[in-house]
Amino acid sequence: VGIMPVFDPCPNPSSTGPQSIFDMRTYDGDRRDFLMNPAPKGFTVECRITRDRSGLNKFYPKYIVETEQGDFLMSSKKRTHNKTSNYLISMSKTEASKVSESYLGKLRSNFLGSEFVAYGPGMNPEKLDKNAPLSELANVREELAAVSYTSTLWGKKPHGPRKMEVAIPFVEPRGQRIVCRALDEADGLLALAKSGQATGRVACYQNKAPKWNDQIGAFVLNFNKRVTQASVKNFQLISTEDSDTVYLQYGRVGKDTFTMDYRWPLSAFQAFSICLSSFDYKLCCE
Repeated sequence: VGIMPVFDPCPNPSSTGPQSIFDMRTYDGDRRDFLMNPAPKGFTVECRITRDRSGLNKFYPKYIVETEQGDFLMSSKKRTHNKTSNYLISMSKTEASKVSESYLGKLRSNFLGSEFVAYGPGMNPEKLDKNAPLSELANVREELAAVSYTSTLWGKKPHGPRKMEVAIPFVEPRGQRIVCRALDEADGLLALAKSGQATGRVACYQNKAPKWNDQIGAFVLNFNKRVTQASVKNFQLISTEDSDTVYLQYGRVGKDTFTMDYRWPLSAFQAFSICLSSFDYKLCCE
């Protein structure tokens, strides 16, 4: 059963006030900085993800992110010959290499597809020499987002949408992001979020619970006309402290076209990584 996009005449309040739509054409800074840093405060960045399954991409699709104005932002492709799902994210439409200057990071899942972690560039901590000086820790990759999925029943309806929980490093009011360089899983975002002791270090989010509509026989969410087709993968991300504000919205608008709208404190890279995790097959939920 998919989540239907329906118009809800009830107001959808936002604790942080009305949002303007960000126009990428007004930005003259470094593109990497824009993609990796939190979105401008007070703005929603409206994007579109296109999935390319043509030719050799049939089994390992390519995903391209552009703004609604058509400005290319980044792309990703599922990597072959990996035991678990692994997506490389790049500022280039054609280059897909960890040694390329366009490399932004990657998204990796566990075997069941129930947990995903997005990493920035840098060294895998497993390859760090145990006797290395402390200065070498700066070369270890950062964890930038973590997503976990569980199958669930919303109310008493069967085959409901998945429940997703997201953790990102906490962002200070002035925009500085807490650095999370985990040397093992016990120090990572997922573990910190589950510990319940991550205040000031990790920000936690979850997908907004859809409502069952007896008239159409489906779960529904109000996507404010930004989503037009039903899909179990459609979601809206809200904070554990603020159930009214949608920080990330993702949904289908065509066979291989999807919208991705995000806002501060999420970055474009984090938003795309979270959406990529929704695309992937999940043995735990399917």
